[in-house]
Amino acid sequence: MLFTDKDLEAKRQKEFRFYYPNPKQASFHKAGETAIERLFLAGNRTGKTYCGCIEDAIHLTGVYPDWWEGHRFNHPIIAWVASENYEITRNVLQLKLIGGYSQDGGFTNGLIHPSLILRKAMLSGVNGAVDYVQIQYASGGFSSLYFKSYKQGREKFQGARCNLIHLDEEPPKDVYTECAMRLADVDGVGQGRLILTMTPLKGYTEMMSYFLEQRVAKVKLEEITFLEELQSEDYEIIRSNPEITINGKYYIQATWDDNLHLSAETKEQLRATLKPYELEAREKGIPSVGSGLVYQVQESEFLIDPFEIPKHWACVFGMDVGFFAPTAVVFLAHDKDNDTLYVYKEYSVSEKTAAQHAATLMLMGCDWIPGVCDPAVNQGSQRDGEKLIDDYARAGLALRKGRYAKELAVDNVLERIRTGRFKVFNTCRKFMEEWRGYSRDDKGKIMKGRDHLMNALEFAMLDGLPLARTKRQIEMRYNYNDKPRYF
Repeated sequence: MLFTDKDLEAKRQKEFRFYYPNPKQASFHKAGETAIERLFLAGNRTGKTYCGCIEDAIHLTGVYPDWWEGHRFNHPIIAWVASENYEITRNVLQLKLIGGYSQDGGFTNGLIHPSLILRKAMLSGVNGAVDYVQIQYASGGFSSLYFKSYKQGREKFQGARCNLIHLDEEPPKDVYTECAMRLADVDGVGQGRLILTMTPLKGYTEMMSYFLEQRVAKVKLEEITFLEELQSEDYEIIRSNPEITINGKYYIQATWDDNLHLSAETKEQLRATLKPYELEAREKGIPSVGSGLVYQVQESEFLIDPFEIPKHWACVFGMDVGFFAPTAVVFLAHDKDNDTLYVYKEYSVSEKTAAQHAATLMLMGCDWIPGVCDPAVNQGSQRDGEKLIDDYARAGLALRKGRYAKELAVDNVLERIRTGRFKVFNTCRKFMEEWRGYSRDDKGKIMKGRDHLMNALEFAMLDGLPLARTKRQIEMRYNYNDKPRYF
């Protein structure tokens, strides 16, 4: 039997012989063998969405290339693909998977060959959008592919059992959680798989911490021997390593350098169009936020490995009090010889009394380090701060009330970063989480919420430096039987 060039091209497309994954894409596919949930965290133009759609098409058709090392379904599947709204789903995922009219008006085939599409149902209300398609499966029967939108809300993702879900760009956490519930092996055909392909333009969000962090059980000791044990009784949260499957979750990061088809000239052209705070997210897949970011600087300018603070450096702490919101403390060390500030330690814990906080903070150095606290410490109810400054004083903490002057404090921090005089230990994980999400609204006002460590930093920056003391100074005062006083 003779084949025409058109027949051979169709056969080649149906068997995905046109796709040769780069090393990051190949690792992502392979991880699906063991990982239930996978995140492809990457910059723009890195091939992350294309990689996800290729895998969608392979599973939907049941045609697995010879090089395939990932998970395999041995039956037709039900799959969902979704993005931020139906227009984006249509223009990106639908176009890549089943084809359609491109922006220049021409019709293009998708990754799934048209001859394999058995049925197509259109979505009402969105021009050109498809609701679902049925796709011929290699071993017989058909797979069903549904196109969805995050704008539908969590309720529209309830109920069904899915074998494969592909979310392109970051979903709301409740939508993601609902999707994860759809994958459970309730009918005996095996656990489903969830793929998330995204560029982290919203900052270090809850979705980021879900994939990039893990809880690790801690060894219970009769006595506290490490400062890290003070903030959690039974576990600690650590940063997960990429390309390792832990508890069914896996993530991989890719940059423009991982896209073998992106020329050096193109990279430079792209860099020239981006603002500094956009660059790390769009080029490297490092979480950033949009134009409202308060601190529009790259973390590499100030984030450093920890070291032992010299005894001759003066120390002070800033405190933002709360009950249901965390009581947050930032510790600053001042190298006066070089006029450089170091954020070297943090504390952020909710729903404890002043006495409980104080007991922990005393072990962290507040038995000799002076502090500056929220000026509203004595306002509101008992839980919100009434008389708390007295409670902390009775517990042994030396506290002075600070002042609110956010913009002045922010300018101070930014000026120090630009001149290399502000550093943060990379072990201050919670501090950096808040830093990455510290933003302004559309009117330029700094937004409240999840900013407790930022507040603590500002109190220490504005009013704490004149109070800062070295441990040597405190020891000398004790030697003269003089109780330390900072007021």
